Amino acid sequence: MIEWGYLTWPVITSFLAGVLLFPLFIRWQSLWGVGQKIKKEGPNLHLHKENTPTMGGVVIIIAMLIGLLVSGGFNGRTQSLFLLLLLFFLTGFWDDFFKSFLRKPWGIKARYKFFFQLLGGMAVLFWGSRFFSHQIVLPFSHGMVGLGPVSFFLYGLFVIVASTNAFNIVDGLDGLAGGCGVLSFSFFAFLSLRSGHTEFASLSGAAVGALLSFLWFNFWPARIFMGDSGSLLLGALMGIVSLISGHSLFLVFAGIVFVIDTLSVVLQVASFKFFKRRIFLMSPLHHHFELKGMKESQVTVRLWIVQLLGVLFAFWGMGG
Repeated sequence: MIEWGYLTWPVITSFLAGVLLFPLFIRWQSLWGVGQKIKKEGPNLHLHKENTPTMGGVVIIIAMLIGLLVSGGFNGRTQSLFLLLLLFFLTGFWDDFFKSFLRKPWGIKARYKFFFQLLGGMAVLFWGSRFFSHQIVLPFSHGMVGLGPVSFFLYGLFVIVASTNAFNIVDGLDGLAGGCGVLSFSFFAFLSLRSGHTEFASLSGAAVGALLSFLWFNFWPARIFMGDSGSLLLGALMGIVSLISGHSLFLVFAGIVFVIDTLSVVLQVASFKFFKRRIFLMSPLHHHFELKGMKESQVTVRLWIVQLLGVLFAFWGMGG
């Protein structure tokens, strides 16, 4: 029997904590004149967002922690994983600090972010070497693929780093990353609960609750942005819980918008480098739709629908 309390209480308590804390955090940034600096290379439609409060990841991680503490889900392996996730959070916070306080729209150099993502991914995989399943479940079948220690380490590192960057790429429209994240984490929370990993179900539930509270203030027109402090943290967590569940291949469906948006960037860069031509008006793909004339809120909601269909497809794939 599934014990839903491990999931519902972290969702509720993290949501309430975020709803209470976000207005205070937004007001503090507004008083000090701290906010997002918009890259001039981005869509002109976004220039009006200059100086919108950012670094929502600070409240997200606090709300998650409060949710876990109040619900009793902060124990054992959850504590260790939460500490390791701080490396991703602090990398993002460092980048947000450059953008908001030092007023440098590009933040820290990409190679530094990539280095700390690799470091964080390796730390997580060393920590989880005793209980991470090396059996990868194949979608739409009852089959599994077994990986050796080295191959699983390299595969796991790819999943964590790719998931981290994908979440960061999708975080470009009001409500987009938050809504897609709620759907993906809901899938892996249920998966963790069903497989008996109640502590990781609680952690995923806390992420769902914190993201719901973030969406309360982030949907168009956004009063606060997630920032890299939130997107790197949540992207890493999404990859980690998928590996723990043994269903990491299901990320292709349960994180379909993250996959599509990331592929659009890869294809755009490759096309321009080799053929000097752009496939999209702008990448990631959500900006292409904006420049085609769609309203930002339309793009967001339609991609939410795509993400929901991907999650439903992932549930179908579990049936074999």
